[in-house]
Amino acid sequence: MLQELRISNFALIERAAIVPGEGFNVLTGETGAGKSILIAAFGLLLGNRATGDSVGGGAAKAVIEGAFDLADSPRVRRFLEENGLEGDEDSLIITREVEKSGRSKVRLNGRMATAQTLAQVGELLVDFHGQHANQHLLKPEAHLGFLDAFGDAKHGANRQKTREAYRAWREVERRLTELTQNEQARAQKLDMLQFQATEIDKAKLQAGEDEELEEERAKLSNSEKLRSAAGLCRDLLLGDEEPGALSLGQRALKSAKEIQTIDSSIEEWVTQLQSALLELEDVAQSARDYADALDADPHRLEEIEGRLYRISRLKRKYGASVSEILEHRATIETEINDLTLSDEQLAGLRDEAAKRKADFFALAEKLSTARQKLAKSFTAAVVQELGGLAMDKARLEISFGRLENGSNEGVDRIEFVFSANPGQELRPLAKIASGGEISRVMLALRSVLREKRGSDEDEAGVPIVVFDEVDTGIGGLTAEKVGEKMQEIASGHQVFCITHLPQIAKRADHHFRVEKQSGRDFTSVSIVGLEGEDRIVELARMMGSESKANLQHARELLGDARLAA
Repeated sequence: MLQELRISNFALIERAAIVPGEGFNVLTGETGAGKSILIAAFGLLLGNRATGDSVGGGAAKAVIEGAFDLADSPRVRRFLEENGLEGDEDSLIITREVEKSGRSKVRLNGRMATAQTLAQVGELLVDFHGQHANQHLLKPEAHLGFLDAFGDAKHGANRQKTREAYRAWREVERRLTELTQNEQARAQKLDMLQFQATEIDKAKLQAGEDEELEEERAKLSNSEKLRSAAGLCRDLLLGDEEPGALSLGQRALKSAKEIQTIDSSIEEWVTQLQSALLELEDVAQSARDYADALDADPHRLEEIEGRLYRISRLKRKYGASVSEILEHRATIETEINDLTLSDEQLAGLRDEAAKRKADFFALAEKLSTARQKLAKSFTAAVVQELGGLAMDKARLEISFGRLENGSNEGVDRIEFVFSANPGQELRPLAKIASGGEISRVMLALRSVLREKRGSDEDEAGVPIVVFDEVDTGIGGLTAEKVGEKMQEIASGHQVFCITHLPQIAKRADHHFRVEKQSGRDFTSVSIVGLEGEDRIVELARMMGSESKANLQHARELLGDARLAA
C-alpha cells in the first residue's frame, strides 16, 4: 500500500504531501482544482512518460517520491529481489526527478533504475481506471489473468504445472535450435580447436621446459668462456707448471702430521686438512667433467635454438609460457568434448523435446477445458454484479481462440466481449465507447475477484487500485451502487478514487480535498485531509451548496455510510 506521497514543483503543486490509509481513500474538489495534476504526479511516479513541461514555475526540476509497504505484495517483492532492488523490511521508496529538459532520474530504494524498470514495478503495484484508461481491462492479453484468478487452488496448481511444462519443453527446443541452426559454426569452431590441439600436442611440451632451455642456451652460448674458466679452476687445484692447491695442501698436511707426532693437540688440524683435500679433489674432478661436457655435443646449441623458436611461436598464439600453453590445451579439450555431440545424443534430445511437447499440450488441453467451464460461472458472476450497478441488461461472454504453438499460459487466447443493452451485439471491451460502462465492468470484476486478493500470480494481486472520475455519467441509485462496490473492493485493496459524487465520497475511510489557491502572480494546489465537520461541509458543497439542508443531508449520508460499513 501507499504510505506517503510527496510532490514538489510539479505543475501547479509547489509542495504537497498526502498520507493515505488502508482501505478506501477519496479525493474531491472543485472542477479544475488540480485533482488531475495529483493523479498525473502519481502516474509519473509509477512509470508514465516524463516531460519538462511538468516542472512548475521557475524550478529546475520536479521531484515526486512515494513510500510503499510491500508486506502484501509478493509479486513486487519478488521482482525487486530478482533485480537487486529490494529494500528493508518489505518497503519500497520510489523517487522520480524530472528536469526542465525532460531528462528524468529514477531511484528505487535509493538505487538508480531505468524508466522501463519503474514502469514494470508500476504495473505490479497499481491498476489505474478512468475514462478510457482502464489499463488491464482493455488489454485482451490480461483477460486470461482475470479468468484464472476466479479459479480455485486446484485450477491454480494446474496452471502452474502447465507453465512449468511449457518452460521445460521450450528449453529443450532452444538447445536443439542452437545445435542445428549453428551446425556450420559449430563445425568450424571444432575444426579450429582440433587444429590447435594437434599443434600443441605435436610439440610435446613439458612444464617449465622453456626456462630450462633458456638457461642451457645461455650456458652453451658462453661455452669458450666457461671452458676456459673451468680449465683454470682445474689447473689451480691440480697444478700445471706451478704446484696447485692440492699439491700445496698435501705439503701442509705433511707438516701438520710432523707436528702431531710431538703435539697431539693439533689432531683437529690434520682432520680438517684431510677433509679439505678430499673436497678439493672432488671439485677438480667436477671442473674437468664440466669442461669435457661443454665439448660433448657441438650441435646441442643449434637444437636448443630450434626448440625455443618452436615454443616461441606457440607462445604468440596460446600463452606467455609453456605452463599457460598447457592450460590452454586443457581448456581446448573441454570445449572439444562439449562440441562433439554424437548422433545418438542429438536423437535423444529430439526424443526428449517430443516428450516435453506432448506433456505440455496434454496439460494445456486439460487447463483449456477447465477454463471453458470456469468461464460460464465467471461471466455469470460478473453479470450479476453488473445488475447491481444499474446494468441489469448487460451481457458478458468470453471468446476463446487457440494458440497453435502454445504459450506460457497454455493454448488459450481469450477476449472479453460485452453488450450493455438489449439488441446490441457483443463487442470487445476495447471498442466500447462509454468510459462509465467500462469502469462499471471493472468494478464488477473487482468485486467478483476481491476474495482472491493475495494470489501471487493473478490480476487480483495488484495491491493498489485508482479510479479517476469513473462516476462520469451516473448518479442516483447507480452512484450508490458504484460507491458500495468501491467500498467492497477496498476491503482487499488500497483504493483511491477521484469523484464528484457525494454518494461515493461518503463511503471513504479517508477523505482528502484538493484545493487551488490563486493570487495576482501565482496559482498553487494543495491537498487537505478532511475529518469531522470539514468533511460534512465538503459533502454539502458537492451537493451544490453549503446550505443548512445540504449540511443536514451530508450528516445523514455519513451516518448511513457508517451504518453500512
